[in-house]
Amino acid sequence: MIESQVLDEILAFVNAEGGETDVIAKLRERWPDMHFTHCLEDELCLEEPVREGETANVYVVDGSEHCMKITKDPDAATGILIAELDA
Repeated sequence: MIESQVLDEILAFVNAEGGETDVIAKLRERWPDMHFTHCLEDELCLEEPVREGETANVYVVDGSEHCMKITKDPDAATGILIAELDA
């Protein structure tokens, strides 16, 4: 489960730091118990972000089954995907 307030904090952090790949290391420092990954927004198809940002969108990922999948349910989330927006 990832609380709504934490998602808001992550989005604010990403907006301030930028959505590039190097933000992942900074996110891991600030939230060491959370799993983060990065991709480009145009690599995603029909998924809807849980938060839309200025430099990147935030998605939640469910890894409770064998394969990881993007979910809209923060209660089922086990990680965060930062999708960098095209400049």
